[in-house]
Amino acid sequence: MSEGMAWIAGGWLLAFAGFNAALFVSLRKRTRSERLFLKEGEGAEVDPIQAAWWLGASWENAPAQQEPYAAAVAVRLLIAAGDAEVDKEGRVTPTPGRSRTLADPVLAALVAGLRRHGSATVLQLRTDPRFKRFRTVLETRRAPLRERFGRYRVPAVTAAFTVAFGMSMHAMIARHGVPGLPDQDPGWWTTVWMAVWAVLASLAGLWPPEMSRPWPRFTRRCRAAVSQALAHESWETSFRVSRAVFSAPGRRKGKSGAGRRRPSQSPRSRKGPADVDDDLGDLADVDTHSGGDGGDFGGGDFGGGD
Repeated sequence: MSEGMAWIAGGWLLAFAGFNAALFVSLRKRTRSERLFLKEGEGAEVDPIQAAWWLGASWENAPAQQEPYAAAVAVRLLIAAGDAEVDKEGRVTPTPGRSRTLADPVLAALVAGLRRHGSATVLQLRTDPRFKRFRTVLETRRAPLRERFGRYRVPAVTAAFTVAFGMSMHAMIARHGVPGLPDQDPGWWTTVWMAVWAVLASLAGLWPPEMSRPWPRFTRRCRAAVSQALAHESWETSFRVSRAVFSAPGRRKGKSGAGRRRPSQSPRSRKGPADVDDDLGDLADVDTHSGGDGGDFGGGDFGGGD
């Protein structure tokens, strides 16, 4: 490689490295308050309600900072403490004869709302104006963290394109051949620049994807905190609470006999004894189906399985 070409390549690659360094500094600056928050809480256990906010759901890679899961976990913690009960429809009611002051502000606001307004599902706790106080206190437990990593790969790939194309055109204008090729025709840069771009663009893979969840260590701590807080919870309680996170209880499906079209009979058609017996059996079958429609089993175990 000639001295002139070395200066051209070195200058452009230095600019590429400088851009990525500036991108890293920008990331550190934007996340300064978040890193401070995480550092201050390193020595303490993560609050399970705050952990539920961050996890967003019980399964891996769920969207972060989701209120439904935080509300469901708060309800499950209240039940685990013995201050509330849940029925088969997912309705939560205060435990009869149990009245005490709860230290946790979220659980205190929750049980106070239930005592004042009666039973409620998680969906009603999240949407009913009567439980606004609970939602306000619940929001204060949300960790001050971004939900997604951010857009850093796209700028890195764009910088790789700019550097590869700019360096190639610079070398071609300066009449420098491609290092390593026997033919030192500068025109080869019109093709070689794409290979340079591919190499530099691959370095953008060092940045996490835009939609990825940041702070994986904190995520692991949150998952452990929720699992530990609900370690002795029964599967039945988890299912009953979670079935009413996104749907109201008592919602029924359409009757199984509805919408059936019975074949029309010609008025002139004659039926034998066997045909009459078949018709009576069909009528009995319709009565059986129309009398016992089941409720919507719905909702998955959105809160269980930690």
